Amino acid sequence: MSRFPDDHLGDTLQTSIHIITTPDGIRQQYVNLVRSSTSEILLIFPTINAVQREEKIGIIEELKNAVQRGVKIRILSAEDEFIRDKLNALRACGIIVRKIETPTESKFKLLIADRKVSYIVETRDDSKAEFAEAVGLAVHSTNKATVMPFVTIFESFWRETDLYEMARESDRVKDEFVNIAAHELRNPIMPILLGADLIQDAITGLKDDIDLDKAAGLISNAQMIVRNASRLLRLSEDILQVSRIESGTFRLKLEAVALEPLIHSTIADVEKRYAGEKPKTHVVFEPKLGMIGGNGKPFTIYCDQSKIAQTLFNLLDNAMKFTEEGNILVSAVVKQTEAIVAVQDPGIGIDPEIKMRLFEKFVSRSNGGTGLGLYLSRKIIEAHGGRIWCKDSEQRKGADCGFAIPLDLHPETAVMIERELDGSNVS
Repeated sequence: MSRFPDDHLGDTLQTSIHIITTPDGIRQQYVNLVRSSTSEILLIFPTINAVQREEKIGIIEELKNAVQRGVKIRILSAEDEFIRDKLNALRACGIIVRKIETPTESKFKLLIADRKVSYIVETRDDSKAEFAEAVGLAVHSTNKATVMPFVTIFESFWRETDLYEMARESDRVKDEFVNIAAHELRNPIMPILLGADLIQDAITGLKDDIDLDKAAGLISNAQMIVRNASRLLRLSEDILQVSRIESGTFRLKLEAVALEPLIHSTIADVEKRYAGEKPKTHVVFEPKLGMIGGNGKPFTIYCDQSKIAQTLFNLLDNAMKFTEEGNILVSAVVKQTEAIVAVQDPGIGIDPEIKMRLFEKFVSRSNGGTGLGLYLSRKIIEAHGGRIWCKDSEQRKGADCGFAIPLDLHPETAVMIERELDGSNVS
């Protein structure tokens, strides 16, 4: 080990470990190591103030330049709202930056260049705004026995951020999902109970006579029960499917399905769902498949019938929710290698705040929605090897949504699809 003044920085490679004691020498060696790296930089910024000092001495720009040379950079850094823009600028350049708490009480800065050089800079006074006033001494090493333990330390911190992010995301999703599920399950249960009580009271009051007004009330209450029970059933099915997707047990059951009858029955289900609620909104089906298939037989495709019906129901359900009056147009057509089903509505369009996240979990603009319907629809269509979309209409007010399913699916491909969906391929 040797100690040397600033004017002998060129001698640093002659021995394995050197101590630099002057601020100018520490800064110069720091910049030189970043500039001379050729493959990888591992770096720890221990405090918020450290990041701000790095920017002042030009390290942030040197890191951006290193990325341009093809150097892979990973940074562990303290982070808050005051320096987030600086760190995001690094992320935008392709540098991987992860947030950590202060790793050690000594608040040292660690730089590892190409896994061959380690550079430890002691922070003497972190409250200082200037690099020269904040640093104490630096230890530079090209000794493998010294460098590799620091690599191990860095990788250990990096794995901790992996575990922390996984745990935090898991907790966030779990809490969000449980809260939504509990809220949405509670909402329909109360009307179900209330409706049942009202029916019982009404039946008791009828006794031996028939009262038309009370009969009408019974019908209304019964419709409320059916409506909310159906909602509860769909919600429970959505929750179950999300669970299957995330556990890798989601499966398709491919079979020959007549597409037009499937669309007709799904439209009937949606109209039943909104019976009495949307008197000025109608679903109009424009089939264009009659000439396909021949021999007067309905056009068929191989798909999972219940899941494709669920997908179309979700698209129509959204269209009904956000359309006060007018016709919702449903069309089905074959183009090249796909069967395309489209839903066009004259509603309010797509909320700009969620447009880019429309098919993610828990994204909803509806007060009564869970944000699971379009997420599940995307997973179902992608499992079929198809594509799904939803966008504002370019020609009129409202939204254009739809999905396309490939025509080359066959029952013998079901096993392959199940294998692709199992495990990590389902996100």
